[in-house]
Amino acid sequence: MQELIKYGKKMVNAGLVHSHFGNLSKRIGDRMLISTTGSMLDELEGQIVSVPIDPSSPDELDVIASSEVNVHRAIYRCTSALAILHGHSRYAVALSMLSTPAPAPDSQELIVPEDSESLYILHEIPVVSGGIGSPELATNVASALRDHKAVIAYGHGTFARGATVDEAFVILSSVEHACMVKYLVDTARVIRDKEIKR
Repeated sequence: MQELIKYGKKMVNAGLVHSHFGNLSKRIGDRMLISTTGSMLDELEGQIVSVPIDPSSPDELDVIASSEVNVHRAIYRCTSALAILHGHSRYAVALSMLSTPAPAPDSQELIVPEDSESLYILHEIPVVSGGIGSPELATNVASALRDHKAVIAYGHGTFARGATVDEAFVILSSVEHACMVKYLVDTARVIRDKEIKR
């Protein structure tokens, strides 16, 4: 639990999420620790609950778990992830809105990083569709994360997976860095091309 509290603060301090948005979880056997809905990620003391990954019936704590609890469940069921961080960082959200989200899990719009470090770590970042906490989002995110380390939900934010909470944080940070660099390079190219045409 202390690890999630630590990384919730790191997410806010790094600008990867605003305090009341985003969520994070860690798998422990057939259960997960997850932040509660509406909790401030930089003040998670007493705001983390344990819920089953595959509930046979709705768990009583589901009502206070993050609104994205079913997205986290789908990711844990479909991938080898042991930790998930979901942030709403500026450049990732903005760049996703300049993309066309994938209409189905088997077809994905991809953001390809421009800088060598991001390309090495991430290769490419899928952009998928789906409403907050919806079954569509859960299916699309989990499907994309089978073959990728991170995915951006269109206009919503990044889901990053890792074998540890620290690894998921590195991936989440890398996505924002990649999107910032790509946005700046794309903008500079447009300005340069306009000046060349004058």
